[in-house]
Amino acid sequence: RFPLFSLPADAICAAAAQLPVVIVASRFGAAVAGLLALTLRVLGAPMGLLGRSVLDVFKRHAASSFRERGECRREYLQTLRVLGVGAGAFVLVMALISEDVFAVAFGERWRESGRLAIWLLPVFAFRFLASPLSYMVYIARKQHVDLFWQVALLGVTVAALNVPRGYDASVQVYSGACSLLYVVYLALSYRFSLGHTK
Repeated sequence: RFPLFSLPADAICAAAAQLPVVIVASRFGAAVAGLLALTLRVLGAPMGLLGRSVLDVFKRHAASSFRERGECRREYLQTLRVLGVGAGAFVLVMALISEDVFAVAFGERWRESGRLAIWLLPVFAFRFLASPLSYMVYIARKQHVDLFWQVALLGVTVAALNVPRGYDASVQVYSGACSLLYVVYLALSYRFSLGHTK
């Protein structure tokens, strides 16, 4: 199952991650794409690092519990609470100081990236919650579900960034639509954590 479903899912995930900048560049120009690219890097770096650290712990404990008990609901919810606190704190701080942070760190002309960051906070927060917990698809051997979800993410990314007329509306629709997809992923991964008890 791993190569059949996981390899194409990983490839689609990588493509979906690159598409926002590519689509924005083609529709609204290199300057706007540069703002977006910086925003994605700045938001993604700290949350990605913390998410990977949480994933390492979750993998070990959840996989062990799933083997022993046939479920890992307790470990799942404990991890979700930790992630929720981290995501909430990050969103609160960035919502208040994002524009100033970008202006001070990169120069006044990059203040617009800080505004983009505020619009993208929901999707980054939900991604931060869902990504470590998505390892449930491997523990529960549901890699096919991950593949279908990655295809949906790719489709939503393309549609959300191509349909609205302005770049601000495009980014906002993208953030909202992808956030909903991550909520779905959270619901699915929680269901998988119930294992044989569901």
